Amino acid sequence: ALKNNGTVVTWGDNPHSAALAVPAGLNNLVAIAGGESYSLALKNSGTVVVWGVNTFPGETNVPPGLNNVVTIASGTYSSLALKNNGTVVAWGPNIFGLTNVPAGLSNAVAIAGGSLHSLAIKNDGTVVAWGDDTAGQTNLPAGLTNVVGIAAGTFHSLALKYDGTVAAWGDDSDGQTDVPAGLNNVVAVAAGGFNSL
Repeated sequence: ALKNNGTVVTWGDNPHSAALAVPAGLNNLVAIAGGESYSLALKNSGTVVVWGVNTFPGETNVPPGLNNVVTIASGTYSSLALKNNGTVVAWGPNIFGLTNVPAGLSNAVAIAGGSLHSLAIKNDGTVVAWGDDTAGQTNLPAGLTNVVGIAAGTFHSLALKYDGTVAAWGDDSDGQTDVPAGLNNVVAVAAGGFNSL
């Protein structure tokens, strides 16, 4: 939880006593995100701090010189940072190309991390996806435009459109991409492991 004084409070599973161990003196935070066994925070200086368990090499290794970050996101194993110039930086294990940000990705305005895939919205309302496509979670629906929000689950993805409707794609084994008929006036979306909100 991010408090209004810029500090963070953690709770829950604490593998190896590291996932909940907030670095001493960590303050001036403006955003937080959580991976499977690690956490990351964005400071008001535009820099990123990561702590927790480095289960897969690179999970807690912030790229040297990373700055001018305006928002962060975390998947299960990898982390994303959106810089103020619209570029995206990814780090963690390069499973399924998780850290291979598509060449030429620019003008990004939002990011989201799933289990083994990542999403970004460009300022023209289009979506870019990369990483694991086992269940079609990076196979964007034809004609997907006017997107203002995104979310990534374990094997599925969601997009909120400007008109308040939702598009979903990827794994539907539990109905997580079966958008309810008539759903409209939506202002935010979120994706769980095998459910959608």
